[in-house]
Amino acid sequence: MFEAVLPSLTLDITDLLDDTLRQCTICQSVAVWECVQCYEDTDITPGHIKQYCNICSKQVHSHRKRGSHNPRRVGVPEAQWAKLGADPVALARQRLELFAVLCIETSHYVSFVKHGPGDADWLFFDSMADREGGQNGFNIPQVSPCPEVAPYLRLSAAQLSELVPGSLQGRPRRLLCDAYMCLYHSPELSLYK
Repeated sequence: MFEAVLPSLTLDITDLLDDTLRQCTICQSVAVWECVQCYEDTDITPGHIKQYCNICSKQVHSHRKRGSHNPRRVGVPEAQWAKLGADPVALARQRLELFAVLCIETSHYVSFVKHGPGDADWLFFDSMADREGGQNGFNIPQVSPCPEVAPYLRLSAAQLSELVPGSLQGRPRRLLCDAYMCLYHSPELSLYK
């Protein structure tokens, strides 16, 4: 178990999508091959999906260590190839933005939800903020502004490692120490702006 989890504010999912243009891992031109066996290779960008243009794929797989690999063609619709013409300078990346974090401690759920374009536009939802009627009563949920979590979400991994989770208090502690599920969306594909 982790003492603290730092949600990424954005996720780049471009290399996970089928039927979209991707960049070569080595030269950043259009990738036409990907190699699952190269994924574990620590000599070439460790921990990343390996996809190559024709030239880089030939060079990478001419090494005796990778001769047994079986790269497969990246599927790209003909319409996207037709739009290309010459190699593009920069391919469009598909990114998702964090919009909510669900947290749980024992059986008490809370969530942090982004409600606007600003860095500090976060709300805190507590499903059990108050109780009415004692043991046979009901919980009263509460929503309140929560701008104090914004600085913690901007921390780098190195800065987070310097934090002592026990020293965190209140809502930032709930966000970083009790995070259970992070929810992301694509702003470009949102039905409501």
